[in-house]
Amino acid sequence: MAKTKKDIERFITEIEQIPTIPVISNELMSLLSDEDASIKKLADVIEKDQAMTVKILKMANSAFYGTLGKVSSIDHALVILGISEIKSILMAFSVRDFFKDSMSDSIDRNRFWKHAIICSQVAKYLARYFNLSTDDTLFLSGLIHDMGKVVFDQYFHEDFVNIVHFVNENHTTFSQAEKKILGITHYQVAAKLLEQWRFPQRVVMQVFFHHAPWHDRGDGSGSIIVYLSNLLAKMAGYSCLESEKDIALSQFASSKAMDFVVKSGFDLDGDSLEKLVHQIQEFISMETENVLALFES
Repeated sequence: MAKTKKDIERFITEIEQIPTIPVISNELMSLLSDEDASIKKLADVIEKDQAMTVKILKMANSAFYGTLGKVSSIDHALVILGISEIKSILMAFSVRDFFKDSMSDSIDRNRFWKHAIICSQVAKYLARYFNLSTDDTLFLSGLIHDMGKVVFDQYFHEDFVNIVHFVNENHTTFSQAEKKILGITHYQVAAKLLEQWRFPQRVVMQVFFHHAPWHDRGDGSGSIIVYLSNLLAKMAGYSCLESEKDIALSQFASSKAMDFVVKSGFDLDGDSLEKLVHQIQEFISMETENVLALFES
């Protein structure tokens, strides 16, 4: 049964009570904000946290960067990834750790985060593919675009169980199930929470519009990239939920959404889409024990 307007208002009020994520150590955040900070200083701080060191090295050794197994030091990793991306990784881990204590019985969290990681890597890859590599928010947006689903799971668990059940029974998208049961979607919730947490406005907008970039009245190129990353991850076989509605490449290639993407300046057709999906699957096949294991419990 769908929620009433009053239910939704109460729901939003509850979201406003969710506490802010813990701040990354002051020393590290200070260095990340200092344009003159040396890679050596930053590496010294990161290396104090062994778990974080391992994770950043795994990220730097991603097949998406063509560096698989070649990066063995944090200094080198910082050169490969860049300061902005390191900051994004740390922020994403803060989000993940914030929700870590709530282990779900309704969705496979490891699968959820694998989808997120693939989206972040695909977003980064597409930014280079379409010559938009100057947008340093795409990686972070790709990582946390579905964060609203975890909010539902942790704070509105009974509703989330009903959403997952609806998806399983009807093979719909999450958004369709959320609208039916709650009257509000994961991307609306995520955008509201990210705004409360003072994330960059571009990240908030890219997360908010990652299912409908045609509604983004600003510079919509980032929203289109995150939208495509989400679609391509699913086409490659990595959705959040196994029973989620399949996205057929051929159907998307002839859709109004594809027309919008092309008219927005993205040179895509059915053949190039298929090649991208195969390329992503090839990258993923090399990442099983590397980047894809980053968020595993």
